[in-house]
Amino acid sequence: MNCLSLNVRGIGVDVKVNWVIKLRNFHKSNFIGLQETQLTHHENLDIAACWGDQDYDYEGVDLDGRSGGLVSIWNINCFQKKEVIKSNQFIIIVGTWIGINGDTILANIYGPHDIGDQKILWRKLISIKRSKPGNWVLFGDFNAVRRSDERFNYIFCPASTSAFNKFILDAQLRDFSMGGEKFTFMSRVGAKLSRLDRFLACANFLNAFPSIVATAHTRELSDHSPITLISHDTDFGPPQFKLFNSWILKTGFDNTVHMAWESFVGYGSPNSY
Repeated sequence: MNCLSLNVRGIGVDVKVNWVIKLRNFHKSNFIGLQETQLTHHENLDIAACWGDQDYDYEGVDLDGRSGGLVSIWNINCFQKKEVIKSNQFIIIVGTWIGINGDTILANIYGPHDIGDQKILWRKLISIKRSKPGNWVLFGDFNAVRRSDERFNYIFCPASTSAFNKFILDAQLRDFSMGGEKFTFMSRVGAKLSRLDRFLACANFLNAFPSIVATAHTRELSDHSPITLISHDTDFGPPQFKLFNSWILKTGFDNTVHMAWESFVGYGSPNSY
């Protein structure tokens, strides 16, 4: 599976359409989720121009007020749609991914800014997930962060973060340690940075795609980074830790490991993949 997610910040101009197809071709994406299309009628979007050929299906949600709009596009040779659940804040596609047992469920998310509305959305998504067993992956612009260091030059909101982390835990989802850019959003005013865009997946999905890798790429025509989820081994350089077998024979090795283990203090829930 190669999935591309992008808060495109308006796709009513040819340059944005060309950008989407360039990203799709470069990353060989077979599923695309776009947020903030800002289209009053998503049917007016030239989907074929975004995709590049005719082997696709799609679903969309129109603009709500002054922001929003969602479009999901996928390769019909890889994924067959069975059911669609839509609102102003998500498009959930239930279907069959070729070669994967059970339903694969892909949720394209555009989260609200208001914490009260966020909590309503989190509860709604949990309810749907519990009623639809399968290989779940949620992605998009959640408009929430998991830790204070995922914001820079912003006033941090602990209540929003707590609610978002509780949602991930209650929904039995796992976050990805995303490579590439540290922050996925940069405000055009005040150089404010946040990691708002991400992928979340259930254990079933991760078992089906054990080598999957999430990456945040350089921002170009939007203030959000394109993010990808690609199921192949990616080299992020040498590992940060090495263990040499010769160390095991050294005097005091066992005691050193024991002391390090006992002194370690973690935080949060163990749900990062």
